[in-house]
Amino acid sequence: MTDQTGRNPAIILVEDEPDILIILHRLMRDLTGGYDIVTVNGGAEALAQIALRPVPLVITDYNMPGMNGLQLAAAIKETSPDTRVVMITAYATPELEKKAREQRVDYYLPKPFPLDRLEQIVRDVLKKV
Repeated sequence: MTDQTGRNPAIILVEDEPDILIILHRLMRDLTGGYDIVTVNGGAEALAQIALRPVPLVITDYNMPGMNGLQLAAAIKETSPDTRVVMITAYATPELEKKAREQRVDYYLPKPFPLDRLEQIVRDVLKKV
C-alpha cells in the first residue's frame, strides 16, 4: 500500500480541540488498517502533510485559528483534487453548508453527529481508493 516514497497513504485529522482530536484518532485507528493517521491542529500543517504523501481523506473542523475549514478545503482541492474532505462544525447553518458545497467539501457534518455516520463516510471513501 506504500507509494513510491515508501510511505503509507494517510488520513489527516485537523482539529484544534485536543479532546476531539483524540476521539477522532481512536475512531480512525480502529477503522483504517494500512493508513497512517496524522493529527494536526491547523490547516497549514495539513497542507504540508498532503505534499508529502497520498492522502485520500481529510477530516477537518470548520472553526480553527488561522485557516478555517472552508479555506483548507479550497486549498486541498486546488493541490489534491482527489482527496475527499469531511468538514465537521459546531457552527452549522444553511449558509455555511452552501459555502462548503461551493468549496467542494465532500461531506458536511454538524456537531454533534453520530460516530457511526462518520464511520460510514470513512468506509465509503476508502472503498473507492
